[in-house]
Amino acid sequence: MKQMIQVQQKLVPDLIDKMYRRYSVLMTIQKLQPVGRRTLSEALKLTERVLRSETDLLKMQGLILVKSTGMTLTSEGIGVVSNLSEYFNQYSDYHHLARLIKQQYDIKEVHVIPGDSDVDENVKAEIGRVAGQSLEKQLYENAIVSVTGGSTMVSVSEAMTPLPFDVLFVPARGGLGENVIYQANTICSSMAKHTNGSYTTLYVPEQVSEKTYHSLLREPSVVQTLNRMKESQFIIHGIGDALKMAKRRQSSKEVVEKLQHHHATGEAFGYYFDQEGNIVHKVKTIGIQLEEIQSKQHIFAVAGGTSKGHAIQAYLKIAPKHTILITDEAAAKIITQK
Repeated sequence: MKQMIQVQQKLVPDLIDKMYRRYSVLMTIQKLQPVGRRTLSEALKLTERVLRSETDLLKMQGLILVKSTGMTLTSEGIGVVSNLSEYFNQYSDYHHLARLIKQQYDIKEVHVIPGDSDVDENVKAEIGRVAGQSLEKQLYENAIVSVTGGSTMVSVSEAMTPLPFDVLFVPARGGLGENVIYQANTICSSMAKHTNGSYTTLYVPEQVSEKTYHSLLREPSVVQTLNRMKESQFIIHGIGDALKMAKRRQSSKEVVEKLQHHHATGEAFGYYFDQEGNIVHKVKTIGIQLEEIQSKQHIFAVAGGTSKGHAIQAYLKIAPKHTILITDEAAAKIITQK
């Protein structure tokens, strides 16, 4: 059943969402019948206008009866609910996890993809597709998007599609010394190519000494890119496991020991934080800073897998409230643990 849901989400994601909403309407009517539209609207947290559209369709299909005393299911409606219950009980688990995360961390929106991206590359690809689609829905002419690096961001870039207007993609940090495919510059180029947009680059090391940091900040090309970052309305970023990120940065033994001593769990934008969201270490980076994220109108955090569950959980304790999280089932189960 889970595999079938994954396949259908790839082929007809919007259709499944619509089916689930109508199934929820039928289920709630069955539970509360006879029920009026206002009570049903409150129970489902749908506007009366949206609910009216759905119930009109269900009535036309002969699945509900609408009387002065309220709405009830027809025998055919009862049959539809029964036939779909097993399917949507599985599907609703992901919606339930998404709602739990949204409520627990008070963030704007959450999407949970079935599976574990640590063991299934198809799940990572689906995370990328949903993240790319969610981002594209909100983009507009001359929007500026700041982008971090990482393998998950590669999946996002590969899932993006041509847009009818120009968008500028800007790297949110310098190079990490990692595989060039995973660097923010490369991902910005890929996003621009897939959307018919444009991009800029930041050819500097992500982690530099104090002297080099101030020297680079005087370089015109660096200043221009940093200004574009500040102007960006959108940011899409990953979340890293603290010790793995320290290793990728080739951090000193002293830094690694510090992270271990303070039980560092997650990393984002060069900041390392513990399970409670307390910042325990910061690297000197050229790029967007954690405190600058709050000013962005649209924030997309994209990460998944069992290995990142605790890192995501820790980050959400300091994440801006208007964050949209795209993750997977394996990470979501860890995130929702108290």
